[in-house]
Amino acid sequence: MPEPAKLELLTRNPGAPGFHLEELQSSQAHRQFRPQRLPNDAWEVTPQPHGPDGTRTYILKNLRHDRYLLLSAREYFLWESFDGSHSLEEIARSFHFEFGAFDYSAIRQLLAKMYQAGLLIEPAQLALQQSRATSKDNLAALRLSSVSKYWRRLTFTVPNADRFCSTLYRYGGFALFHRLTLALSIALAIFAAIAAISLSERTKQFAQIISGNPWQSTFIMLGSLLAVSMLHVLTHALACKAYNRRVREIGFFLLQGVLPTFYADVTDIFMSTRRARVVVDFAGPMVEVVLGSAAFLAAYQSAPGIGQATLFGIGVLLWEGALINLYPFNLLELDGYNIVADLLAMPTLRQQALALAPNLPRRLLTMRTIQRAEWIQIGYLALCFVSLLAYVILHLDAIAAIMPGWKR
Repeated sequence: MPEPAKLELLTRNPGAPGFHLEELQSSQAHRQFRPQRLPNDAWEVTPQPHGPDGTRTYILKNLRHDRYLLLSAREYFLWESFDGSHSLEEIARSFHFEFGAFDYSAIRQLLAKMYQAGLLIEPAQLALQQSRATSKDNLAALRLSSVSKYWRRLTFTVPNADRFCSTLYRYGGFALFHRLTLALSIALAIFAAIAAISLSERTKQFAQIISGNPWQSTFIMLGSLLAVSMLHVLTHALACKAYNRRVREIGFFLLQGVLPTFYADVTDIFMSTRRARVVVDFAGPMVEVVLGSAAFLAAYQSAPGIGQATLFGIGVLLWEGALINLYPFNLLELDGYNIVADLLAMPTLRQQALALAPNLPRRLLTMRTIQRAEWIQIGYLALCFVSLLAYVILHLDAIAAIMPGWKR
């Protein structure tokens, strides 16, 4: 039986006087395989700001197929080596010398991602063969495919979304991102807060009026929320155009087959600056703030009745929606979370924090070894827990109203 393939790495540890030979065996390791990336005009890479631990991530974009990959510093090092002139053995040796270790599964997984994203040139005969899926996996894939087809029937997209958004931006949409617009929005919110406080004494009366006309008020509120949701994602898209980036898609689908959901794919903004991403994330919730403010002021000027009660209810819903959307510590990847992740230069903060959670007690026992990035992840988990607990406590009255026998 032939010996398994292996990589022989002639390397040395930093500061060590001599070299040593390290062998890495793998049935999938082919020393002479030379991965080659697409020509330079077919891709674009944008470095992200340094994270709390000093590391940097990179956004790699396939310009031909409009696909994006988030690369760690180590993956970016490998990407730069995929020039077609370096074999896997040479890449592994350089990687080991640079980072002091080499995990072959890392390069195998990265190659799989690169080929899937169309960023590497397919050789005539691949030296690295992907393992075949089991029959169970094939069955699961078939089921997933059928479910995917079903979901596609429940969606629609705007044709030529980027051209549509460019036209809207050129013919007035640019005004939304002027400093004067932001100042007017803040002033409107301040006056609306004063009006809301003045009307808050009649909250119970408004609730009784709305409950007395459930179908009419529900229809108006749901219609308002849908319209605002559509404007929310459209504003995200217009903000993306403000920085001359492409809007990949705008569409609609039924979340879980029930909840109407609008979306805008503005992934291309990752190829711009951190400030641009923050502006795009912040632009959407400002729609709820401005329109909620308008609802409060309209309610303040309206005569008592179903109209005033409904306007007040819409204002409450929109402002609460904006608050939830902008608040980053609720374990959801909403706009507020994205803003914090961008400011911290930790694009996978939530995933890292959740991965840390099972080992948190053990890590806290060795607090001196906890790194700065881990402290941020711990703080994120703690704030999420406290926030969710506070939200439940503040809404106990609403829960009791929904469940009259709850207090018994």
